Amino acid sequence: MIKEYDVWMEGYSITGNSAPACLLGTLKAGSFQEACDTLLEHDTLYNSMNLSRWGCRLYPSEEQARKNDVTYNRRNK
Repeated sequence: MIKEYDVWMEGYSITGNSAPACLLGTLKAGSFQEACDTLLEHDTLYNSMNLSRWGCRLYPSEEQARKNDVTYNRRNK
């Protein structure tokens, strides 16, 4: 069944740089995996097997991405 999926990437924090969770895109697909594969098919930083981009995991909702967002959790303790 085709439905609309949001693709969120968790935030990251590395020496000197950080970024919060962000929405990479929204598209219609048969599964979240398919949505990620389609959205990021030309992105060399995307790992389809791990559903990650540049080592950051991908999620279908902002809530899940923020729950695992290092920068967000650190700011809101």
